[in-house]
Amino acid sequence: MIKAVIFDIGGVLVDQKQLVEKFIRIFKPKSIGKFLDCLNIEAVPLCKGEMTEAEFWKRIGNIYNVESFPKNLWTKDFEKLTTINQDVMGIAKSLKSKYKLGIISNTIEPHVKINRKRGLFDIFDVVILSCEVNMTKDSKGIFSPTAKRLNIEADKSIFIDDVGKFIDTAESAGMNGILFRNANRLKSDLEKILNHKI
Repeated sequence: MIKAVIFDIGGVLVDQKQLVEKFIRIFKPKSIGKFLDCLNIEAVPLCKGEMTEAEFWKRIGNIYNVESFPKNLWTKDFEKLTTINQDVMGIAKSLKSKYKLGIISNTIEPHVKINRKRGLFDIFDVVILSCEVNMTKDSKGIFSPTAKRLNIEADKSIFIDDVGKFIDTAESAGMNGILFRNANRLKSDLEKILNHKI
């Protein structure tokens, strides 16, 4: 029986389409899917505080053979070009009365400040942010402590992310995973697992 639902931030609770479109215009990747995977995987050291944002973008520039661009793309327009996904927040709020709610996210301190100011974390029981725990979603180590802090076993939780690799890691830690595509699909995926209407 599921007791907790855990959400990722970027691409799930926060709509980043406009920001990502800006990146795509700069780096002109042949495959957008591969580009997004590359950003998520290459950002792991950044989200653990092991590299600066400028170093991260230099790496992406090298991969995509682009030399001239601002080295603060994550932070420069984050507040302006991202918004809380109200449809997903609506789903989270509708779950609140029956389930514990959590967040596990690979993120950086400037984004945390903006999302805190937006009130993003207010309804969640446990919020685990990579830049605060020095662990990221490519490691099982970030998932087990979250379950403990929610006071549940891992298999009593669902983790929602838009990156398949991170769903795989959560599942290897014992959690149930849902790959996020859009709010409508999330609602039906959750209803199947929870066995009731949301």
